[in-house]
Amino acid sequence: MTIHHAEFNTLITAVGMACATVQAHTGIYAGYVRKKTGLIKTNPVLFQSHRAFGNFSTILYLLGLFAGITGFVGALTVNNPPLELDSASFNIHTWGSFIVLVFFFWKTWDSYFKKAALYGKRKWLGIALFLSWSFTWITSAVSYYERTRPGNFQHPPPAFLLPSSLFGLQLVLPFVLGGIVGILTLSRAIRLEKAAKKH
Repeated sequence: MTIHHAEFNTLITAVGMACATVQAHTGIYAGYVRKKTGLIKTNPVLFQSHRAFGNFSTILYLLGLFAGITGFVGALTVNNPPLELDSASFNIHTWGSFIVLVFFFWKTWDSYFKKAALYGKRKWLGIALFLSWSFTWITSAVSYYERTRPGNFQHPPPAFLLPSSLFGLQLVLPFVLGGIVGILTLSRAIRLEKAAKKH
């Protein structure tokens, strides 16, 4: 069984969305529920989860970005893939991705070089990046599936993603899987906090 490059790119985005969802759970819990962003550093479960899934989502975003740039350059230069300026799904995903890019690099820069600002006055960047991931996943999935249907058949039907008839389920699946892992992570982190207080 082979996978077409368009499906592979969409699959990468789906996994990245799941990882970003896990990271959002830990960040929202520390920064907004407990209002103590420092918990991400002091609670080992939150720290390991936030860092690991954050790194995974960053790597997956960069892989998707490389594929997206390659496709965009190909569309501009040789019209392969087609430059579909009359397509709503193409325009929303393509031009919206430039805004996502700003939030991604801003958040990544702060994560590595301005951690104090990210944990303080710019903690909203975490929410912004999660929303950016959501935009990227939803628009890329819509764009991919739209081009596997009769009348606009540019890609083979999904081999690893769910079939078009289950598109709605495929759309929510990364959020559900990421949410399950996020809830399990928070449950363990909260138990660790309670055990620490007893001692």
